[in-house]
Amino acid sequence: MFFVGSTGLQLRAADRPNIILIFIDDMGWKDVACYGNDFIDTPHIDQLATDGMRFTDSYAAGAACSPTRCAVQSGQNQARIGITAHIPGHWRPFERVITPLTTMALPLDTVTVAEALKASGYSTGYVGNWHLGNGPRFQPDHQGYDFSAVISGPHLPGRYRVQSPGVQKPRPGQYRTEFEADL
Repeated sequence: MFFVGSTGLQLRAADRPNIILIFIDDMGWKDVACYGNDFIDTPHIDQLATDGMRFTDSYAAGAACSPTRCAVQSGQNQARIGITAHIPGHWRPFERVITPLTTMALPLDTVTVAEALKASGYSTGYVGNWHLGNGPRFQPDHQGYDFSAVISGPHLPGRYRVQSPGVQKPRPGQYRTEFEADL
């Protein structure tokens, strides 16, 4: 149900769908059952796909996490913003083929998907790798997210890092994916 309010065309709160975007680095399109994998069981993801929406005609905007995250967050081509390689930059800056310098953070004046959703009355949250700026002022809570838990490192217990202050600590022996799901 749509109505026109002071901020434009909006859905009433009761009619607004919940939005969960699961963004996974290094996952192939056929790595879950709902996209055709018949080897790995993914019942929870399959149920989300059945109850919600699946993207079937899309592609990663970049070959590394930071450029792709930039495109998803901003809705713009990552080259327009200057995030063309993994932040903190190219791992071999002195190669024979020189890549452009990378903008080291998503600019704060870039309108993110979170800011657009907040303008439509949504509450927003971010859990997982950010890779769009390392300083405290470039974290998700400064890019429109009401709640954020920046978590990085491997999935093994005791090996990943929770970088957001005020976020609960993982239980001893808890895998990263379990911890992220509990948030």
